[in-house]
Amino acid sequence: MSRTVRQVPADWQHPRNSGGRYVPLLESGPDAPSPDPARSMPAWPAAERTHWQLYETTSAGTPVSPPCASPEALAKWLADHHVEAAPGFTGTEAQWLAAIKRGGVIPPVMTVGKQMVNPLDYT
Repeated sequence: MSRTVRQVPADWQHPRNSGGRYVPLLESGPDAPSPDPARSMPAWPAAERTHWQLYETTSAGTPVSPPCASPEALAKWLADHHVEAAPGFTGTEAQWLAAIKRGGVIPPVMTVGKQMVNPLDYT
C-alpha cells in the first residue's frame, strides 16, 4: 500500500464509474507525462492546483481524502479520520503534516529487524 499527496483544484471531483466506484487515475504532469491521458489525472495549471488530496497509488490512484485547502487541513482530516498510512498504521496530525511537507509520498511499511515501522516515522 502506497500513498501520495496530489495537488488538485478546489472543485475537483475524482471520476467514478457507473457503479459509483472511483476510476483509478495515474499521476501525470510535465515530469511524468502519461501515455494514456484518459487514464491520467488532468494536467491543470499550477495556479489551479490550490488544494491537497491523499491518493492511494497501489492500484494506479484513487482518492483517500477529500480535497483540503492546505497541507495542515489535510493532515488534520487524515488524523481525525484515522486514515491508515499503511495497513495497521495511522498517524497524528503532526506525523501526517511532516510527511506532506517532505513531499507527500508515503512509502509502504518497512521492517527493521523483526519490527514493522510506521511509514509516517521515516525520516
